Amino acid sequence: MADTITPLELYREINEGRVSEILDVRNKDEFDAAKVEANRPVPTRNIPVYTVMEELEDQAAATKDGAVTICGQGNGSALVSEEFAELGKETRSLEGGTDAWNRLLVPFEIAGLPGEVRVWQFQRPAKACLSYVVGVPGQNCVIVDPTRDPQPYLEMAKEHEMTVTHVVDTHVHADHISGGPQLAQELGAEYHLPPEDAGGVVPFPNVPLKDGDVLDLGSAEVRVMSMHLPGHTPGTIALLVSDKVLLVGDTVFVRGLGRPDLTGQAEELAQDLFRSVHDRLEPLDKDTIVAPAHWSSPEEVGPDGLVVTTIEDVFKATLLNEKAMDKFVAEIVSSLPNAPDFYDTIRQVNAGQVTPPEDEIDVLDVGKNQCVASTSLA
Repeated sequence: MADTITPLELYREINEGRVSEILDVRNKDEFDAAKVEANRPVPTRNIPVYTVMEELEDQAAATKDGAVTICGQGNGSALVSEEFAELGKETRSLEGGTDAWNRLLVPFEIAGLPGEVRVWQFQRPAKACLSYVVGVPGQNCVIVDPTRDPQPYLEMAKEHEMTVTHVVDTHVHADHISGGPQLAQELGAEYHLPPEDAGGVVPFPNVPLKDGDVLDLGSAEVRVMSMHLPGHTPGTIALLVSDKVLLVGDTVFVRGLGRPDLTGQAEELAQDLFRSVHDRLEPLDKDTIVAPAHWSSPEEVGPDGLVVTTIEDVFKATLLNEKAMDKFVAEIVSSLPNAPDFYDTIRQVNAGQVTPPEDEIDVLDVGKNQCVASTSLA
C-alpha cells in the first residue's frame, strides 16, 4: 500500500518548503480548473494517470524523491505511488485527492483582542476563501461566510463551549457555494443575508441585518455591529467586532478591492464602493484590523499565517486615495477581467433561486476566486 499524506499535512509541508514536487495525475482540464497550491510555490507537473502508467519507468525516473501524487479522489494517485514504490521511487499519495483538498479549512486566531472576544480566521487554500468564527468562550458565537463543510466551525465552537446563535453571509457570493442557510437551519440559529443581493426576496428563513444592528455574544462588553458597505454587491455588509476587527467581506482586501461588476451594475456599484470606502471605512480608527473574505496571492499572507491588514495600510493603496469619484470608477471598471460564466449560477444558488443536483454543485464549488478588482498599490 502506498504511503499517504493528509490535506492538512500537505498544506503545512508546502508552506514549510518540505514538498519536493507535486505530480498531479488528473486530466489536463481538471488540473487547469483547480491546482493544489498553498502559500509558497511548489514544483508541479501534470501528467495524466494513463500516460504515467504507459511510461512508468520514465515517469518514475523524472519524479523527485519525496514527491506527492495527486488525483481527484486519491485512487489513481495511490496506484501511481504503489507502482513507483515497486521501482524504488518513494512518493506519497494525497488522501481523498483534490476532493478532500477542496474542503480543507485551516484555522488561525486573530490574537490580542480586547476583553473576552475571540476571532478565528478559517482559510480554504483550494479557493483562497476566508471565513470566520467570532465568539466568547463559554457563551455565544457567530459563523461568518461559511463554506459547505461546517464541521471545522462546529468543532471550534464545541472546543470552546460556544453556542452558535447566528450565521452570516456578508453578501451573496459569486465564487463559491455558501453553507450558511443549511447550517443555520440545522443549528436553529438565525441566518443573515442581505436581501438586496437576492433581488429583494430570500426564499429561506432570513433575518436581514440593518446598519448598526448588534449581535449578542452573551457578554455585555462584547458586540458585533453590522455596517452596510455596498459596492461589491448592492447589499454587502461588514461586521465590526468590539471596535477592533472589521470582517469586511469582499469590499477591500489586503491588496485591492472587490470587483463591482458581478451583478451587472459595474459603474453604479463602483460609485457605491467609492462612497463606502471614503464615508464608512476611512473614518474608522487607523489600527482597526481588516479581515477580508479572500486573498489572491501568497504575498497577502502575513508571517503569523493570517490574511489581514489595517485601515491605515488599506489606504496606502493609491486607488483608495483617489478623491475623484469619476477617476476611481473609470480605473476600476477598465481594469476588470471577464468573470467566469458560472458565477451567475453560483449567485443564483446562494440566493436560493435555483437548486442544481449535488454533483453539479460540487463542480461549481471548485477553482480559485476571481473577486478582486484593480490593486494599484503605491
